[in-house]
Amino acid sequence: MLFDQIEKALQAPTMDAVIALTERFQDLEIKPEAMVFTFLRRIDETILIGYSEAFSSTCKEFQQRDFVLVEARRGTRREERLLLMTLQEIGLKPTYNSHCFAADSNLIRHLNHLGWPIGDLRSSTFQKKWHNQRFSHQPDDN
Repeated sequence: MLFDQIEKALQAPTMDAVIALTERFQDLEIKPEAMVFTFLRRIDETILIGYSEAFSSTCKEFQQRDFVLVEARRGTRREERLLLMTLQEIGLKPTYNSHCFAADSNLIRHLNHLGWPIGDLRSSTFQKKWHNQRFSHQPDDN
């Protein structure tokens, strides 16, 4: 009896996982050019995360606004939506719009843990170099 109850209780989460995986692979098959991505703009230390079905035109658009591509990979709109919801739930607030965030180690750590493409942002060498550049451009207090 107990075994039947446990088995029945596990069926719903298992089916939810199967459905989610099926949806993901169907989305990737239907939209082979769809990408999730991370851009960085150094001048105001903004990280932009997002999704695009026309990545090359999206990339050009953001590069015209002084963003540099950090990393991109195939992905789905659902991944983007879930990531944005998760960031909000853990208390990270967007800046200019719902896809832009202040670039700091806390955000980068969370993006890394959540499996978002962040390229060299995760490396300690990049973090040190970026930190030094930030403080070398600030005016002296003298």
